Amino acid sequence: MANQKGGVGKTTTVAELGAAAAARGWIVRLIGVDPQKAGLSAWLKPVYPEGLDPKRRRTLTHVFYKTCSLDEATYPTRFKGLYVVPAGSKLNQVEKDGDLVGRELTIARGIESSTAGVHLNLLDCGPTLGTLTVASLAAANSVVIPTEAGKMETLGVGDVYGTIKKVQDVYNPKLYVAGLILTEWARSAVMKDTALQLAEDFPDAVIAPVRPSVKVKEAVGEEMPTRLYAPRDSAARDFDQFAGVVFTGEAA
Repeated sequence: MANQKGGVGKTTTVAELGAAAAARGWIVRLIGVDPQKAGLSAWLKPVYPEGLDPKRRRTLTHVFYKTCSLDEATYPTRFKGLYVVPAGSKLNQVEKDGDLVGRELTIARGIESSTAGVHLNLLDCGPTLGTLTVASLAAANSVVIPTEAGKMETLGVGDVYGTIKKVQDVYNPKLYVAGLILTEWARSAVMKDTALQLAEDFPDAVIAPVRPSVKVKEAVGEEMPTRLYAPRDSAARDFDQFAGVVFTGEAA
């Protein structure tokens, strides 16, 4: 999930789509690639082995610095089928550390060498288009771009697509845009026109409106996916519908 603009629903999209896929019987790994403290693992907290010294807890930062594998940084959550890789408090250093040769391929190699039996990896990118996002795109089969539904907010989608094209050229020619999530959706002429324009710009992508919901924020406070906190919630149903279209097939 990538967009250089913050606050557009990337982490929400990762959590909700992950929960929707897990409800379909998939084993899902949610990878926190956002160095902000209020990230994925602050919502869906890792369940660490009993007695594990906090200093020995592994994160994506450790994976980049080659002190553990991606599988070793993968922890279960309280929810069946959902696993999480915490970003780590020092993940920002990866952007600045020129000594990390090949860092753009670290996540891809971690996924390729994984033996954890994961059916689906979902990556929660931060609000930049730097090295961490490039490493995420290099590892991905496809991209979902969450953006607020207003016209001004969607103008930045072109910047994301520019980064996607660069990653396609250098690292990952099979990468494609699978969908655009339009958060805070409401029926209006502006939002309708915006959706139609995006559908024209991305003819092969799923354009999915997600209605505004206070239950999503409440679910974050309860540290659980919205679909479990409020199963009848409109946003939870919108995310589930998108998952039903994009995540086809049965878990192996």
